[in-house]
Amino acid sequence: MRTHTATDSVGIAQAVKPARIQFIDVLRAFAILMMLQGHFVDTTLAEQFRNPDHPVYSAWYFMRGLTAPIFFTTTGLVFVFLLLKDGRPLGENVRVRKGIRRGFMLLFWGYFLKINLFAVLSGRLYGWYFTVDVLHCIGIALLILIGVFALSQKIRMPFWILLSLLSFFAFFIDPSFKAADWSALPQPIANLFTLDYGSVFTPVPWVGYTLFGGLMGYVLHVRPKLAFTHLFPLALLVTGYLVSHYSSMALIKLHQLSGWENFKSLAYNNGLFWRLGHVFIVQGIFMWGIARLRVVPRIWTKVGSETLTIYCVHYVLLFGTWFGLGIAGFWARSLSPWVCALGAASFVAAFVVLIAYIEPIREWLYRTLPAWARYRWRVARVVVLRSVSRRLHARQRLKTLSLVRSFLF
Repeated sequence: MRTHTATDSVGIAQAVKPARIQFIDVLRAFAILMMLQGHFVDTTLAEQFRNPDHPVYSAWYFMRGLTAPIFFTTTGLVFVFLLLKDGRPLGENVRVRKGIRRGFMLLFWGYFLKINLFAVLSGRLYGWYFTVDVLHCIGIALLILIGVFALSQKIRMPFWILLSLLSFFAFFIDPSFKAADWSALPQPIANLFTLDYGSVFTPVPWVGYTLFGGLMGYVLHVRPKLAFTHLFPLALLVTGYLVSHYSSMALIKLHQLSGWENFKSLAYNNGLFWRLGHVFIVQGIFMWGIARLRVVPRIWTKVGSETLTIYCVHYVLLFGTWFGLGIAGFWARSLSPWVCALGAASFVAAFVVLIAYIEPIREWLYRTLPAWARYRWRVARVVVLRSVSRRLHARQRLKTLSLVRSFLF
């Protein structure tokens, strides 16, 4: 009987690459467009219309809660799939370098988007500047994935086992993080662990979704054809249903066996696994549907590949952080449902048009910038890239591993 070789895996992965990327990008496009309308409605809808008993508002609220889990999970899926597809060890893997650069870039943008230029010019930094948002958590999650990959090579433990253990651990430890007193830490550091000072997300438990996504990316790397079968999407649907409906029961059983109070806390406030089940269901639906479309509109995949651009532009336009002028400053929690829905649809449509013409817009912006600004931008990019490359191209693998671990630990 013919054995399955590494060459076979590479060949299969290359054969299914276009459809695979389409599935991932379409799912990311869905998540980012859901985020746009969700943020717009949440920012502008008047208080008197926020009735959880109303079926339309209840459905919108449920779908809005899916956005972040889908995005975190999909991030882990695509990163691990491409990381393993490279096939080279840690010190030579291009995805490691790109992942570290991307992780720190997301951390940079997470803080930079909160800057108010007038406050900075007057020498002030507001407390909310140091709060943690989705970009910070995704950046940290990418660095953690690289750290897990490095650790798996160092201790010779299978990558998927480490991903499984740490993904569950990120969820299981969440009640302890919430109950802990972080007031002794400086506020910028405490914001990474608690929501008490205004953070919207914290790495624990949200990196757990990215690690679960990484586990799925591992599965699709090992068996890439699964995404084009009926069985695997069906398995995701069934798994999602079981996780969302029976995880609380399983957590109670774990509490009875171990006595660890975290299991009980999660069972009675089980938003994490409940949402994880929904993510599996959505991924199964998209995986099955996209694989059976003859033609996927290019704008879908293009929107999915420009999520950082969309997030940054929407953040400034909606919240007006840089200049103090944004949609929130004019219509915060003041619109009727019909006006709000029309505004949300227009907001989403505007970003779809923006991405459709993003290349000529970028070219025009680049030509419009003064020559000195273009020069300094190029110099800054070269300096940063050379600095990162020198560190990551160390000749000895142990030095590279030590560098990556120093970033994370």
